Order: sequence, then C-alpha cells, then structure tokens
Amino acid sequence: MRYLTHYEEYPIYEPAEGGYYYSGNQVVESKRLSKRQAKKQLREIWAMCEEENEENQKWEERTGQRFDYWQRSADGNEIWKSTRCIGEGESYVIERKLGKNRRGWEPYC
Repeated sequence: MRYLTHYEEYPIYEPAEGGYYYSGNQVVESKRLSKRQAKKQLREIWAMCEEENEENQKWEERTGQRFDYWQRSADGNEIWKSTRCIGEGESYVIERKLGKNRRGWEPYC
C-alpha cells in the first residue's frame, strides 16, 4: 500500500542573522491506495496540470508575465508546482510512509 499525498508549502520567517525566509511543507490531504491505483490517480492529476500549463503558457505569451508551472519527476512518482515566491508551492507525491516530505518550523523547547 502507498499514500497519495497532497502537500502545500508555507513561508517561515527566521529572524536570525538579519532575517530570511524558507518554506515549510505540510500535508493537506492523503489517500491510502494500492500502488497501481496511486499511479493511475497521479496520471489523472498530471493531465489536469498539463492543461493548466498550456493555459498559463498562452496567457504568458499574451501578457509577457511569468506564471508558475507544474513539473513531474522522471520516475513519475511526484508532481510539483514551481513558484516564484517562497512558500507558495504545492506537490502530489506517492510515498510509502505518510508525511515523509513534511518539513517546517519546529519550536525549541
């Protein structure tokens, strides 16, 4: 069994050394599926992402503004949105352990 997980990034501000931003990654939604079902659903999601990429490309040609695009890994187990700003990305991942790609702010105790 695998998890088809949808992640969203969020911005984190670190005030140390003059201040800087980095992105955290949190789970939004997850489904437990067989490997075959997860691959099938990821292909369906990729089809919608390709349509969005085509629309963005047409709009970019008309306006001259850069848009965010969806990309896919070589093995086909991950789809992510490349963004211009820190903390605005999102991704869909097939993973064995739920929350494997989770990262972000953790308070010191």
